[in-house]
Order: sequence, then structure tokens, then C-alpha cells
Amino acid sequence: MARYRHSTRLIVAFLVVALLTAGAATACSARAGIEAAASGDMGDTGAARAKAPAGADMTRIRTALGYMRAVKPSKPIVVLLGGSAARESTISDASWRAQIKAEGGPATLAWNMGSRNRSMAENVALVKHLPEGAQVVVFIGINLGSFTSAAKSASIPLPSPLPTAPPSLQQPHQYSVKTGVLSKAKKKTLPGKWLKDRYPVYKRNYQGSAQVLEKLIRLCQTRGYKPVLFELPRNVPVVGSSLKAPTEKYRRTCKTLAAKYDVPWVSLVARAKLPNSSFYDLWHLVEPGRKVWQKLLSAKAAALLRQYETDGGP
Repeated sequence: MARYRHSTRLIVAFLVVALLTAGAATACSARAGIEAAASGDMGDTGAARAKAPAGADMTRIRTALGYMRAVKPSKPIVVLLGGSAARESTISDASWRAQIKAEGGPATLAWNMGSRNRSMAENVALVKHLPEGAQVVVFIGINLGSFTSAAKSASIPLPSPLPTAPPSLQQPHQYSVKTGVLSKAKKKTLPGKWLKDRYPVYKRNYQGSAQVLEKLIRLCQTRGYKPVLFELPRNVPVVGSSLKAPTEKYRRTCKTLAAKYDVPWVSLVARAKLPNSSFYDLWHLVEPGRKVWQKLLSAKAAALLRQYETDGGP
């Protein structure tokens, strides 16, 4: 009987541990879904398809910022800020740099500094770490997710000690055609989910986010950098006009700020003509789309760099 009671206690203990483990896994999964929704990354979070470890994008960014503090840049710097949609929009920093040069621009230190769930306040913190006195073009990536955060300020610590070797120029992509994309039917459900779950958040935090965006533009100009308001990819074949109201709202704001501060407002969405197959969902590009998008971005970066050189900057 004693042996039976002992065995029963062991079984109960095992079941409790199993339930706690499953609960923790569910909580982690829920948090991932919440984080994805916060940045406008709707539907499947892609956790099962992740190719890079969590936080790899921000770790690489912090290393790049630290490296440029430790080793004074001898070339113009080009950075792309934004969330995971920005992160997924280029092939690699190495190929981006080569392409800018091939498009007639100078040799650069081009960095895709997009990372998951980026807030506009974090963009401000990143720009504060860029080397003072350097020639910098800052592409400020804009999409619906840019206006959903309530954060007014943020801090991003640099590595200590500062790295004297550059980080990898390979982009830590999470999405790929090799690991699969959402079906068109699944994608078509995402605009409705965004309108239900995220539009109220967008409306609530829009004004505050727009104010931080304006602060970011002023910061860039105060430091002698050249900011560019840059619309990030959107799956037009699937989205259609379903998100027209919130999209037109941020586009109007960006055009107003561009005119006020005499900075470019650049949208490649219509020109790119990307098919649905270029996207994992509504925002995140996979390989075919990255190739098209990066070429257009490189041409724009090269043109701006030539213009700024003619004007005596950046």
C-alpha cells in the first residue's frame, strides 16, 4: 500500500510539472502573438518559421552602433529604421552597400537597423547613438505599426566595452519562402483582424506617435543628418482598400511633416508592383520581394547621396 501511495504521488507530481511547463509555453506563445500584433505583424507570428534567434536583430544593431562609436566612420552612413517589416525588406547589408555603389552612389556603411516591435521612441534612442559629425542618411521606415506604440521615450544601451570589429553584414531574417508563407486565404483575413484588434490602439496612440516622429526628424536635423520619411512595403494585392483610412491618415501626416521640415517623403509601394507571392503576410517580404525592393531602395539612396554631395552635405 505504501509503495502504491508513493507511486501515486510521483505520478501526480509529474502531471503538475507537465501542466506548468505547458502553461509557460502557452504564455510565451501568447506574448509572441501580442508583440507581433503591437508592431502590425498580424496573424501567424512566424515563430515556428524563425531562422534567427530572438533578439538577434537588435543585438546586431547595438553592435553596429557601438562599432561606429569605437571606430570613426570614413564613409557616409545610410541607416534604415523601422520594425520587422523594415528588417525583412533588404537582402543583406553587404549586398545593399554594393548595390548603392552600383547605382552610382559612393561607398557607404549601409545598415538595415529594423527590428521587431520597434517604437518611434526607440528610433529616437538609436539616432542618438549614431556618430556625431558623421555624414548620415536616415530612412525612417513608416507603416501602420509605426503609430501603435504609447512609448514617449526609450533607451538602448550599447555593448560594453565597445566592439572594435564590425558585426555580421548578414540580415537576420525571420521569414523565407523556404519555410513557407501564409496562404492567400489566410492573408485575406488579416486586414479585418487588424481593424478589430489594432485600429483602436492605432487611434489611441496615433497623436503621440506622430509627435515622437516629429521629434525624430528634428533630432536628425539638429545632428546634421538627412532624414527621409520612407513608406515600408505593403501587400497591395491583398490589402486593397481595406486599410485605406488608417493608411491615408499616416501618409497625410508624413507629407505634412516632409513639407514642414523640407525632407523627402518616399514611397516605393506603387512603383514596386510587388505581387502577393513577395510577402509572407501583409508587411513582411520574402526573397522575391526583397530583391525588387532593395534595388529600388538602393537607387533612391544613391540619388539622395549624390544630391547631398552636390549640396555640400550630408
